[in-house]
Amino acid sequence: MEKLACILTEHLIRKNVITEEKRCIYEFGFQIGMEVCLNTVISILIAIACGMVVEAIVFFWVFIALRSYAGGLHLRTYLSCLLCSCLSLFILLSIVKYFYIGALYSLAIECISLFLIRILAPVQDINRKMEREEIVKFGKKLDCSIIKILFLSILFCILKFYRLLQVVSVTAAFMVGILVIGKISYKKAVSNNQQCI
Repeated sequence: MEKLACILTEHLIRKNVITEEKRCIYEFGFQIGMEVCLNTVISILIAIACGMVVEAIVFFWVFIALRSYAGGLHLRTYLSCLLCSCLSLFILLSIVKYFYIGALYSLAIECISLFLIRILAPVQDINRKMEREEIVKFGKKLDCSIIKILFLSILFCILKFYRLLQVVSVTAAFMVGILVIGKISYKKAVSNNQQCI
């Protein structure tokens, strides 16, 4: 992706569409754009192959709402991130497809998971330290996301969309795992940095 982003940017510079000074901005933008597009296309194909497009949409809505403000595990390379996210989507959709969890169990799993997410969040990244004000701000936004997710789950219960309710609960439980692994990874990275000093 990085090489292709460089080629596209170089082409725009040669055509005088952009200046040399903006090279880094465009290379970064092209790379991120292509990576997001590839991930989206593969995710859509997985959802279609599983026959679970609506479930995948609910998964992504809940996952993005939580991940945006809770943080989590950050992998070192795009390829590892792509493989991990696509495998995670496939496993979560398979769990929902082949294992039925009753509505009450789904709600219990979801509530416990959301409570744990609120306790664990935010998980920081070694490459970007958060200030106290940011942590408070992210916490408030995470609270809003959790409330929206709970309302969505109540709506699914009322409408008897139990499969979608199960998607929400499994996604929330998955997010807890990501936060725990992210915290462990962050502590190891901090420890390694202190040993190098």
